Amino acid sequence: MSTNWRADVQGLRAVAVGLVIAGHAGLSGFEGGFVGVDVFFVLSGFLITTLLLRETDRSGRVSISQFYARRARRILPAATATMLVVLAYSAIVLPQTRTDQIAGDAGWAAVFLANVHFAKEAVDYFNNAAPSPFQHYWSLSVEEQFYVVWPLLVLAVALWIPKHHRRRAITALAALVAVVSLVWSVHVTASDPTTAYFSTPARAFELAAGALLACLAGRLQVTTTSTAVRRVGAAALGVAGVGGLVYATMSFSEATHFPGWHATVPVLATVALLLAGPATPTGWLLSKQPLRYLGDISFSLYLWHWPILILAPEAIPGGGVRQLLIMLAMILAASAASYHWIEMPFQRHKIPHLTKGRRALALWPAAAALALVAGTSSQAYAGYQVDVAKANAEEWFADNPELLETENKPVTGVLKKTIKAAEDGAPLPPEVEFDAEDSWAERGGYCYAGYGETKLDGDCVYGDPKAKRTVAVVGDSHIGMWLPALDTLAERQHVRLVPFVKLACAAYGVKQTSSKMSVEECEDFREWTNEQITKLDPETIVVGARGMLDMKERDGVSTEQQWREGVRRGVRSFEKITPDVRVFADVPSVDDDPGECLSDARNLLEDCVVKADGTEVDSNEVTQEALEGTRAAYVDIVDLVCSERCPLVVGDVVTYYDDSHITATWVNRVTPALGKRLGRLGRPA
Repeated sequence: MSTNWRADVQGLRAVAVGLVIAGHAGLSGFEGGFVGVDVFFVLSGFLITTLLLRETDRSGRVSISQFYARRARRILPAATATMLVVLAYSAIVLPQTRTDQIAGDAGWAAVFLANVHFAKEAVDYFNNAAPSPFQHYWSLSVEEQFYVVWPLLVLAVALWIPKHHRRRAITALAALVAVVSLVWSVHVTASDPTTAYFSTPARAFELAAGALLACLAGRLQVTTTSTAVRRVGAAALGVAGVGGLVYATMSFSEATHFPGWHATVPVLATVALLLAGPATPTGWLLSKQPLRYLGDISFSLYLWHWPILILAPEAIPGGGVRQLLIMLAMILAASAASYHWIEMPFQRHKIPHLTKGRRALALWPAAAALALVAGTSSQAYAGYQVDVAKANAEEWFADNPELLETENKPVTGVLKKTIKAAEDGAPLPPEVEFDAEDSWAERGGYCYAGYGETKLDGDCVYGDPKAKRTVAVVGDSHIGMWLPALDTLAERQHVRLVPFVKLACAAYGVKQTSSKMSVEECEDFREWTNEQITKLDPETIVVGARGMLDMKERDGVSTEQQWREGVRRGVRSFEKITPDVRVFADVPSVDDDPGECLSDARNLLEDCVVKADGTEVDSNEVTQEALEGTRAAYVDIVDLVCSERCPLVVGDVVTYYDDSHITATWVNRVTPALGKRLGRLGRPA
């Protein structure tokens, strides 16, 4: 073992991966556990730069081929093995759409561009309905992208700068990278936080901070002087480092703009712990078992924790603490096996023809090729399963064609027939095709205010633009999804239809807040909307919203009471503009992802029928209570989508395009029934 090996660094690795796992597992108090990744970045910059400096001191240069051979042995075997297992699991167990997504993600991860891919896809790491099991590979991509450049820069300095100035030049270079990256990180985090989170330029200062420390420290083994003052100083650094990590873990959350300035907290905390060294109380604790062992297997722990946390819950019944403990045991077992049977044999050169010297460079193309073959094979197998299920379904529907005959038939009757067929064991219709873009926004030209917007840009007019009578449509996406039907009805009735729709912002005066939108942003849009509607002076106002979305108890007042009072105030303010106010009910949200459910070859129709309950349904009763004493008309539309339960497909038409929104195709299908309930627009109901 090298005399420069530090047990406290292994313990710090254990702390880092522990924070990440606790945060991703949703443990209370660990909302900021994602800062463990920042600890890893600093450690990586510190350790790798220490090795580079040692090589330049010894030989006056850096062997780039040997550097990448070492990196290949270190990361590729375990990372590729994890990838192959996840791809095999997805092909056998998951729906085709999910398998296709995962295979695509694996391709990006295999060439260390996962961070670019997820930033391009605008992935929200903290709030994603179906996160990729390879999403955590973004940090590996950041590291490898950094190490495409950093060793070359060190080599250039080693070749062009005299030996007695070499260390100083590399130090200045690390400082320059750190400063430029931090400035950029602050800027891009403020303007585009999702991109910043995955961005190598926005994260490079964290690795550069570790590199700078390596340049200043000069070596891995930090010795403590014998003076009491310096011992106390080192101990204080250790305590400050622990305090910084505790603060970041407990105070940061998904709402924190990160990295930016906030990332300096875990970065400086890690630097402080490294400077403190092993001969301090914190260093002593970090050097103890089992932290040292967990630090040894920390890379495998990081690789395995995320796919197990997001894929295993469906296979482990019960939920709660029992489910979490089982998953943590699975993570530990898989990681220990990966470390001892995959990582170590490659690290210790026990794999013939692949681990000696530069031969390990062959692992780079081999790993990418394996990922490509595995991804393609998983898609092919998932497609085969779907083809078999479709053939069986075609045979069943040939004997029962009436279930597919839904055109020009009463909607409520068709829904009841679908539920009955599901109960009788019907398969999914063979020709059903899920389209995530079958949405009101796609069909309607995106006439709505998104997150960060407090008014609509440009004129959005539906129906008959030249008509004298005007109808205003106000609310969030749950009224927006009915715009295709309202547009058709308004055009037929020669009515001008003007929408005032903002995502996740109800038309009523209730406080809604989320990581994507502040209370003030929504209130500003409502104020602008009221001003515009007052000027518009419409004959009818149609109102709708997702019931009690993003609301919580405030000052002892329940969400139900806040909703009741907000609806009443909102409707009465609209009645000051026109006596004809129509308030739409809300439709149930669904637990299953429609695309996944409908593409799962193992599913029958019954598997894609969900309960008609939840917060949205509960809000309807409260809304009706709020309308008592007003002149507003309540428009019940739940039975246009559900009949006691909600089928995700009726005939060959998909009803939901996500967990709470109706497809534009189904809205068009029920437009005649909705028209009968609404009556004439622009005149009192």
